[in-house]
Amino acid sequence: MWSSSRSTRATTGVQRRPVQPGRGTAVRAGTEEVAEAVRSFYGFYDDLNRFLLDENHGRIETVLRANNALSDFVGNVVTEELADASDSLVVNRKPDAFPDLLPVDRDEYADDGYEIHHGDHGIETKCSKSSGGWQAHNNEEAWFIVFRYERGSPEDEAEEMDPIRFTQVLAASLDEDDWSHSGRGEGSRRTITSYIIVSGMHKLRSNPVYEDPDAITGRGEELVEYRRRHGSFDSEFAERNPEYLD
Repeated sequence: MWSSSRSTRATTGVQRRPVQPGRGTAVRAGTEEVAEAVRSFYGFYDDLNRFLLDENHGRIETVLRANNALSDFVGNVVTEELADASDSLVVNRKPDAFPDLLPVDRDEYADDGYEIHHGDHGIETKCSKSSGGWQAHNNEEAWFIVFRYERGSPEDEAEEMDPIRFTQVLAASLDEDDWSHSGRGEGSRRTITSYIIVSGMHKLRSNPVYEDPDAITGRGEELVEYRRRHGSFDSEFAERNPEYLD
């Protein structure tokens, strides 16, 4: 996996792995931009944790304990880093708007100072520890990039905790039919959500910008398909698993 140049606890155990050539270019963010965003995240994360540990405040993972707080932090930082790494993308300056990243060459966006409540062009980013079932507030038709990550055990001491690392970056153009919408009944205060269903999951898993082979998930023939695709750009995986070669 991509890593920062540092060798402290925050990046220990991070492995470099190949990035699939050409993947991600259709969403105006090439593999090199995604790789640079991940490297920059690791650098920021490393600096932040070194400061927190030096001041006896633990780690960012132990500070952010509320539901989804850590995923929101990771997602916000890597989204900002992706915009910084790209010449064609800018962060949507309106909080909680859609999509997260906007193309710089859309005059209507530039005229509004890239502060767009809901746009038809750009990239929405998601960040999660989960292998699927990613959510949004509505059934959206757009390009999505999903950053999957893993963290160390919260039971470990802060100084010994394994660092955050990305395990997959998946990209796909999703349609409204790739979602299942969950409304709420009268009097309910439950948050309205939409979930990516099987068709959308297949699109995302079929287009990895980056993935650790151990993070590949799926069932039956689709799982075989994903592993074969991974073997087409990861020579080490292909050598260890010749059964997935065409």
